[in-house]
Amino acid sequence: MKWGKRAWTGTALIGLSLVLSACNPDDPNKLLGGPPANGGKPCPPSAGGGEGGSTASTTVGNGGSGGDPTTSGGTTTGSGGNEVKTVLDERVVSYSEALRTASLKLVGKLPKNDEVEGVRSAANPKQVYETLVDQYMASPRFAAVMIDYWKNTFRSGAMAANEAPNRNNAPLFAAKVTVEGGDYRQIFTATSGTCPTFDPATGTFTPVDCANGPAAAPAAGVLTDAGLMAQYASALAFRRVRFIQETFSCRKMPAEYRSTPEPKGGGFYTSPWPFESIGGAANGGRVDFLDYSSTICANCHGSMNHRAPLFAAYDDAGKYVEPAAGMDGVLEFSATVPIEGNPKVKLSDYLPPGETTAFKFGQPAANLLEFGQRMAADDEVARCAVVRAWNYAMSKGDAVYDLADVPDSVIAPLVTQFKTNYNLREIIRAAFVHDDFVRY
Repeated sequence: MKWGKRAWTGTALIGLSLVLSACNPDDPNKLLGGPPANGGKPCPPSAGGGEGGSTASTTVGNGGSGGDPTTSGGTTTGSGGNEVKTVLDERVVSYSEALRTASLKLVGKLPKNDEVEGVRSAANPKQVYETLVDQYMASPRFAAVMIDYWKNTFRSGAMAANEAPNRNNAPLFAAKVTVEGGDYRQIFTATSGTCPTFDPATGTFTPVDCANGPAAAPAAGVLTDAGLMAQYASALAFRRVRFIQETFSCRKMPAEYRSTPEPKGGGFYTSPWPFESIGGAANGGRVDFLDYSSTICANCHGSMNHRAPLFAAYDDAGKYVEPAAGMDGVLEFSATVPIEGNPKVKLSDYLPPGETTAFKFGQPAANLLEFGQRMAADDEVARCAVVRAWNYAMSKGDAVYDLADVPDSVIAPLVTQFKTNYNLREIIRAAFVHDDFVRY
């Protein structure tokens, strides 16, 4: 664990109350609700070790033989022209200290004494340190660590052998893409090989196809993973929607905002979607998402209701079940509505006639593969991948649950690099050899 750097701070109403009951659960492992967006009122909820970098100017000396720490010399200028020292100016470079953290995080163990001494006594400690980082990342242990990284990110993983559905598949697939230096976007767009096996002795993955559903519901990376669909099952499939939002966009609901909020009731409507583009008592929905008597539900549900139908066909065991006509002839999905009798959800519960599913406003998605392709083109999704890699290297908390966001000024170069080829492995390496990582 690294220490010493500054952390950055940076009748449907009854049914509605049930749907919205898990906004701020006591369990920190459960998904949280959105930020205040209603004139001070809480956003309508839905079911469902810190070190930071710096852009402070610093000038670092070359360092003497042996890799001794070198004080940084950056300063800022006060209003009177006087130099003002900052906490970040007091940091020193130590590749031997950085090696300890890098080894723990990349291969899950402390470095050998000869590795530490090799860095400490080197004429060019930076070069020796970076060579060791590359060796760590080439080790089979790195693959095992990345599996744990994704289990922690997804908050998922098999609890017992032969667990059904297998909750290791999604973390294994995301780790495979990461370790092999594949295109990160495959994590939510791949149509095959999404249930790989792993050989810990060699650190290699073997692609295996998942039984994600019929041809009418093509696989879409982890978005159609049975283990994740089972783990995040909930009424109206909203918990699945929030898992995807918070995991891959690094932000709570609301997922979208309009440029000019619209006064509504005692607050403001902030979603870019037209207010009546979601289901409510006025247009046939059994849950009144258009209610704004206490909170403006549509601020979150403008986006959520256009996404959730895509996840609603998966039952509580994570299995895709083709929607079938109910007694009234209307298609019913596997997810249920939290009203009397827990009936199967219908599209009209989410959206009025004429509305279609979408990733974001103006970005329609007819199925989860199209949804994943929309995610692949989203700048916020790309940035989130970099934030999570940076926070992992810097021993920060979660971007959502711990509010551990990272200033754009810190990670902008890494985001730009990431978007050239979407190789998350390269970004992880870049974080561990970054100038901020080796300063204490």
